[in-house]
Parts: sequence; C-alpha cells; structure tokens
Amino acid sequence: MGTQTVKILHLDEQTGWRGGEQQASWLVQGLASRGHEVWVVGKKGSPFLTSKHGGARLTRQALPLHGEFDLYSAWRLARICAREHIDIIHAHSSHAHGIAVLAVRLSGKTGPKVIAARRVSFPPKGHRLNRWKYGRPDRIVCVSYKVAEVMREFGTVENRLTVVHSAVDLARVDVDPLSRPEMGVPEHVPLVVSAGSLVGHKDHANLLEAVAHARQSFPDLWLVIAGEGPLRADLESKAARLGIADHVRFLGQRKDAPRVIRAGTVYVSSSWSEGLGTSILEALAAGTPVVATRAGGADEMVIPGRTGWLVPVRDSAALGKALVECLRHRDEALRMAAEGRRLVEAEFTAPRMVERTLEVYAQLLKDGPK
Repeated sequence: MGTQTVKILHLDEQTGWRGGEQQASWLVQGLASRGHEVWVVGKKGSPFLTSKHGGARLTRQALPLHGEFDLYSAWRLARICAREHIDIIHAHSSHAHGIAVLAVRLSGKTGPKVIAARRVSFPPKGHRLNRWKYGRPDRIVCVSYKVAEVMREFGTVENRLTVVHSAVDLARVDVDPLSRPEMGVPEHVPLVVSAGSLVGHKDHANLLEAVAHARQSFPDLWLVIAGEGPLRADLESKAARLGIADHVRFLGQRKDAPRVIRAGTVYVSSSWSEGLGTSILEALAAGTPVVATRAGGADEMVIPGRTGWLVPVRDSAALGKALVECLRHRDEALRMAAEGRRLVEAEFTAPRMVERTLEVYAQLLKDGPK
C-alpha cells in the first residue's frame, strides 16, 4: 500500500484459540510491523484479545460480543470506529461479521469498510438474516477458491469475493520428528500419519479403511493419528473390526503435531470437508509426502504428479491405492515432497498472506465510499 498508513480494527468474539485466531494473529503482527495502526477487539480475557501477537504495538478493546446481532456491542464498535477514524473492520468469525455490519449500519455513510473472513467450505444457512448479513461486507475474503465457489453459489456477487490463502509457520514445522518409541511404533516400518480432530468431516473412518486396503500390499504398515474428539471410541472400534487395531496408534491431542507429521513416511488428509486444509500445508512444509482427498482447497496445494497424490472424497479404495503408490515409489514421493515445500515457501507463508490482504485493503480504499 505504499506509504499510506491504514487504521484496521480486527474483530473476533471467540473464547478459544483455533486456526482462524492464529491466522488473524499473524495478520495483526504483519500489519503492525509494516507501520499500520491496528486495533484488536474481542471478549474480555479471550486469547485473541490478550495475545501479544508477536509483540506488536496494538490498541486493545474488550466488548461483550454476545452473539452475531448484539446491538449494544455493535453500537460500542460504531463509536470506536467514529472516534478513531477506523478505515477497515476485519471480522474473523461469522458472529464477528454480524456485529461488524451492524456497526457500520449504525455509523451511516461515514462508516468504515468491512471485510469478513470465510474459512469453511459449507454454505451459510439460507434464511433472511443471513442473506442480509452476507450481502453487507465490502469483501468476503475466502481461504480457498473452493470456499469462494460455495459463496458464489450462495449468491454472493463476484466482485465482493476475494481469495487469500491461509499461511503456515515454517518455523513450527522445522522440528525434530517424534521418535518411533515415543509413538509406540516399531522402527523401520512404513508409517502413515494424520493430524486433526476426531470429528465427522475429517473422515478418519475412511482413512482406517484405506490403511486396511494398503496393508494387503504392505503388511507391516502402521498408522498414527494425532488428535482428539467425540469419535475416538467409534474409530478405535472400527480399527478392531478391520483387524488393524494392533497397527494403529491414537495419540490424542498433541501440541507437537508437526513432530508427528515429520515422523511419517506419508501424511494423509482424509477429510470430505475443509476450508483450505492447513494440516496439508504443514505436511508439505515439513517435506513429508502427501496423499489427500479433494476437499476444500486441497487441489490448490496438492498437485498430482507435482506435489502429491489427490483422490476423491469418501473413496477408501482410491485412498488406499494412492497410499500404496506413494509407498512403492519412494524416490518419486520424496521428489514431490521437496516440490511441495518449495510451493509453500513461495505461496503460503505469513508474509505472503499479509501482502495479499494489504492488496485487498488498498483496493477497497481506492474504491471509496459505497
């Protein structure tokens, strides 16, 4: 944006810290380091509000943020924007999006521009309030072209949709791999690894079936899954029914998931629904060969014959076949893994994400008032 200083208010009502908050934090840090004036607004005591965000100098403000149509919080937000002459409100969650557009409505014609982040690949519910809400932002920034396609089908006009890919922290994945003994896995056996919450859309059931299929060719194949969730007992039972339970390890929630990813012979993403699929980015960044299902933005990262293997969702036979191919052709798999790392370094870093977001800001401010 040249030398122009922009005043950006980042809004997130979440009380936890997940992928969206991490992406927003990298953005906040990058904007502040480039000299822009940054406000962070969240619930009192929330990680998003209290985080150091890389030590950036910020103005912080706690608001109640009770639901997406909290009129009091919207009124308070409108007053902050008027007093501080905020240029852009960047809302990082669905409920924050609702409060942001209400605040601008209360501000009248002089209100700031609104950007709403969209990180999931399922469409919003089609009721009247959502139609109004999703028609109000100046831009909806989607984390993948798949998400943008879903929003287009929902009815969002093309010129209000922009794609800015999520980022991965290269330093986070440049770690020593977890040792086989720490995972309860024998040395020198082929190892499939996966990381993600044990919930339906991650489709670990499909992964278990694929591993059972692949073990017909590689009987000593093992599977390790890092993640916790409500389906753990069901998945453990399924592994037993498939006769592979003695070759599967459920590690539970791990703060060191990148160490698990780096320990694998191959990383698998088996989801049927994703926004982008940042675990794939971490695997590519780690230099681990990748087999993934075509969910969310997977095909924007996993390019068949170049950076990995890509198969249809919910097709365990195809997933198992791709696993076998990856394990049989080790040199080719490592070549593609190295190319995947180069792709991440070029397109999916936090500085790249910040620069692309700044391009969106610049275009909005160039467009002038609505």
